[in-house]
Amino acid sequence: MTMDNQSRPCGCRCGGVPAGGKFLPGHDSKIVPQLEADHGSLIDFWAWYEKAMVGISPEPPAS
Repeated sequence: MTMDNQSRPCGCRCGGVPAGGKFLPGHDSKIVPQLEADHGSLIDFWAWYEKAMVGISPEPPAS
């Protein structure tokens, strides 16, 4: 089952609904700063992601 863009929330989780695509205009640029805030750096995020992808339960990001 696929969702049409009319009911898909913005990928940045702002709560808005884009008319087309996955993000409201400019909201895709919010992702990298949020990953850095959640994980410390993109390198730390990538290490966390790699563990998750091979089935190792990674520690939750430091808040």
